[in-house]
Amino acid sequence: MAQDAGGAGGYSLTAIAGASAVIAIIGLVLIGALASPRLKGSSLFNRLFVVVAVTAGFFSAISSAIGFGLITSQESADIFRNSILPPAFGVFVFCLAVAIWVGGADFVRHRDWFRGLKGGFLGDIVFFIERAIKLFIIVPLLATILFFVSTWTTVVGIGGVDAVRHTYTFEIDRLASECAGITAWRQRDFLAREDLRLSVRDVKRVAGGERNDGSQSGSRGDGAVTTYITGLANWYEGLESSVNAIIEEQADSANNPYDQDTCARHTDELKKMLAQNAYDNVDRWNREFETAFNDFAAIINLSRRDKRIERLLDQQLDAFARANPKPSDGRMSERQRAAIDAYAEEVESALQSTIRSQKLQKPPVPLKSAAELSPARGLDIFREIVNPPAPPEEPEKVSRAQSVVDAEFVPGLSTITPRDAVLKNASIFSDVWALAISWDYAPYILMLAFLFFPSAERAQGFKD
Repeated sequence: MAQDAGGAGGYSLTAIAGASAVIAIIGLVLIGALASPRLKGSSLFNRLFVVVAVTAGFFSAISSAIGFGLITSQESADIFRNSILPPAFGVFVFCLAVAIWVGGADFVRHRDWFRGLKGGFLGDIVFFIERAIKLFIIVPLLATILFFVSTWTTVVGIGGVDAVRHTYTFEIDRLASECAGITAWRQRDFLAREDLRLSVRDVKRVAGGERNDGSQSGSRGDGAVTTYITGLANWYEGLESSVNAIIEEQADSANNPYDQDTCARHTDELKKMLAQNAYDNVDRWNREFETAFNDFAAIINLSRRDKRIERLLDQQLDAFARANPKPSDGRMSERQRAAIDAYAEEVESALQSTIRSQKLQKPPVPLKSAAELSPARGLDIFREIVNPPAPPEEPEKVSRAQSVVDAEFVPGLSTITPRDAVLKNASIFSDVWALAISWDYAPYILMLAFLFFPSAERAQGFKD
């Protein structure tokens, strides 16, 4: 923000300074190539070929230095590895590119075999064959070195971080879907609470009906049946309060599992972290994002495994008879005893139905992570390109028993390096590959003119 405020035309001072430096350097190269006395007698085509070759090496050097920094950098303060080695590698790439293209063009133009052979048709044919061998065999072999040294690191430097962001964006979307699914699944807690609330109301209504007109046993008043049903109502009310307390505790937490805004807030934070400058320190950028991502995945897994309400209902069902002992007064009539037994069974059955409903609603099956969908890394990526794996067979359908559900979990971040990311997403970043290849090998296309037009390097008046 501060840099932008001090800039002009919407560009920061840093961007303006960098662009100015690049333009100045290219201008000096252009002036040197067009006005250098060393190129006296060279044609305009040859001079501009030198400009193209040198600027291509310059661009390759910068992008290769960036890519090399992404490959070798580490979070610890290592001045040689983080600050000296990448620019030194850029200088090496520049010298290598200039040696291959400018030096290679000079190598192609001059005769090495049969120097004593005079001109004429035979001499021209021999020289043509020599140039063809140099252009189509020797120079491409030298350019192969440039591919592995420069083109590869150029692609990593230009597209590596964006390729990582592409993979991590897929992972964020996966986590957002997982969070939305778990939030929808956890709505069952509200259903359980509402079931208990209605049950409390029903039991209180039945207790009032028994007291007023003997709706259950046929005898009005505060007898044994009324007392038992009133006790059930109080027990139910306490159970509802316990369930409500669990829900309120989670709803008031920072990671409310019932609110979609929790998912949106976490995913928004992850997207902001992903958009931060990775080139400053790519290892720290990766670590901070991975930590935040895995923390969010852990929160989802905790919410997935949170069965406190289900366990509470199970425990209360097991303790139903102890928590609500039936009256043992010998003066109760058979009708009163039958009414108590029948209503206890009815309440117990209703609680079992609520628990069964809780257990039948299972969380969604976890989505596969990027690493599970495509696990290849490093050289295995090349093996997959050459020999694609067979399509996966349809998995055998397994009943989602509770043990299967308990073993499921949401995977953490599928970490990937810039060099692996550009390979795995080569089809998406094909324009980056095309750009790197074009500016690394544009001089070679121009060099082909020297095969069919040997005097293209010489100005008018200096030709053979």
